[in-house]
Amino acid sequence: MSAAENVLPPVSRRFLNQSITLLQRLCHWPAYEMNRQQRYPEYSRWIGAVRKRRLAGAARRVLFVHGQLPGETGSGVYMQQIAAESIRRGVDLHLLSAGYKLLDPSDIPGVPQDRISTCLFTPAGEAPRPGAVKTPISGMSVVMPYPVLAYRDRSEAQLIDFLSVFGSRIAALVHRLQPDVIHVDHLWFLNGLARLAAPWIPLVASAHGTAHKLIVDAPRFRELVVPCVSSADHVCAISPESVAECERMFAIPSEKITIEGYGYEPELFNWQTVDRKKVLRETLGYDPGQRDFVAVSVGKFVDWKGFKELTVAVGLLAERGFNIAAVIVGEGDPASRKDLESFIAGKGLSDRVLLPGKVARDVLPDIYRCGDVYVLPSHVEPYGMVLMEALACGTPAVAANTGGPPHFVPEALVQAGLARLVDPITLSAGGEPRPEDRNIFAHSLADGMADILGRAIGEPERMRIAEAMRPLSWGRLVESLSGIYDRLVDRALADTGAQERM
Repeated sequence: MSAAENVLPPVSRRFLNQSITLLQRLCHWPAYEMNRQQRYPEYSRWIGAVRKRRLAGAARRVLFVHGQLPGETGSGVYMQQIAAESIRRGVDLHLLSAGYKLLDPSDIPGVPQDRISTCLFTPAGEAPRPGAVKTPISGMSVVMPYPVLAYRDRSEAQLIDFLSVFGSRIAALVHRLQPDVIHVDHLWFLNGLARLAAPWIPLVASAHGTAHKLIVDAPRFRELVVPCVSSADHVCAISPESVAECERMFAIPSEKITIEGYGYEPELFNWQTVDRKKVLRETLGYDPGQRDFVAVSVGKFVDWKGFKELTVAVGLLAERGFNIAAVIVGEGDPASRKDLESFIAGKGLSDRVLLPGKVARDVLPDIYRCGDVYVLPSHVEPYGMVLMEALACGTPAVAANTGGPPHFVPEALVQAGLARLVDPITLSAGGEPRPEDRNIFAHSLADGMADILGRAIGEPERMRIAEAMRPLSWGRLVESLSGIYDRLVDRALADTGAQERM
């Protein structure tokens, strides 16, 4: 049995003459774990590797672990950008991500092949490849823009298979790389697997504001994820609401949480003049014709993204005399698309609200620039990276005053009327809005859009919007993360030195 297999065996190990399963280890962590003295050879090897790199002046080594497909969601883009920007800045970052194929630099631009590892999953209806998880990826939302098997629909055997395969991949990389820090994306199962693999390595987790939705959707997972998640050495939240969820749902002490947010690529998202009709025709196959105004929105087709309320808002503006159309770029599963299409048709707005589908990321900037207004109609938006990108492209915007937007939208833009944060929708304890509250929210969106569309916003104003966003690049975030990594490793080494002197 290899060292990696000994750290995280496939299903169970013997403990005090009992067979302890992987799920029990997660539920009761660290009760069933060997102590540091029992695992001293592994711990000592890590200390030696970290000290050796420091003495040699070598770059900090980070293992970044992501359980979704790269680039397909906000957290997928976060992973891509953090990895690429870290490597540009000299960090020795290695990445492990879920995939339906072996991932390469075309999936994660800017990251060399030798830094990319894949935990393979099996698409529905296909035979599993050797060493792959036997089932599809599970998304951090029930509805995802790619095929998934929802966590709530996994049997215990399927869950154990997923955890065993992914955990073994983490353990093998830890054994080979001896990273200074492990950074796990999302407050979910992968935090626990990292803890089981090497509890002495500083653990940083990113909270994207979606894990709590999975707990609400499937409460049985709470006891499996909270013990290890709550033990993280540092959690990077994306908004004040995210901080509250970390404390309330995952029992993470407030002193371990900082609001770090997201970022954007200024070399991609910036203000430039565009030929709107040409861009919309060539990228989306849409001719705006004689429309005076075009509203733009981007996101996956799930109800809480608020695209139905945006549709109603467009209808309200048309009734007020605004010659407007809305383009909603994105996708969802076939049922979600059909539902949204039916809603739009039922409102008689199929000629005003268009669903052209997904586009490549490098196409998004020109689409943002085409908008007279960008609308983020989400009921609750953990962060709102697409809003950040649209503002960086100089597009005035409307969003609800909740979640991420009030944290990062510059107050100067709000005061100048170049960004509007409207009253959010009222939600029940279960996170669902009532029909009358949907209508109130749609009117709020329409009022915010009307306020912006009624202003004279030209190139100077658009340049001002873009300039106000410049401090929020990915470089700013990676610099902050680097400081967090350094503090944690310094503390781990200091603790070790203190123990050695005893």
